[in-house]
Amino acid sequence: MSQSYETYKPKLSATWWLKSRNYFLFMMRELSSVFVAAFVILFLYQLFALAEGPEAYAACRSTLMAPGFVVFYAVAFVFALYHTITWLGVMGRVQVVRMGAFTVPPKLVTAGAFVGFFLVSAAVGYIFLYALAL
Repeated sequence: MSQSYETYKPKLSATWWLKSRNYFLFMMRELSSVFVAAFVILFLYQLFALAEGPEAYAACRSTLMAPGFVVFYAVAFVFALYHTITWLGVMGRVQVVRMGAFTVPPKLVTAGAFVGFFLVSAAVGYIFLYALAL
């Protein structure tokens, strides 16, 4: 008297994530990781060319200044901003901060993450724009 049970496996189309705005935004956030990773690979390529000498770096720079790469950098920048904003936006929900018996409110944790991001970005921007120009 044994019964066999089958697991329910819903059939999803390849475009299931286009049917809901929330699913679409989630998938765009996941896709943003690919662009960020590709940018990091290009950055490492540029660093290796810099280590090889001025001629190799000049050739690398001229290659990476082609219109296709410039468009890629713009798209990667938008995706990196989206990824950063969505990640910092959930910090209050995923990171619980306790100070003794007091628990910091989630909105304050999220605000602190954004303030920290802007301060670090400003410091890095200052270093690249002013300190390295000297």
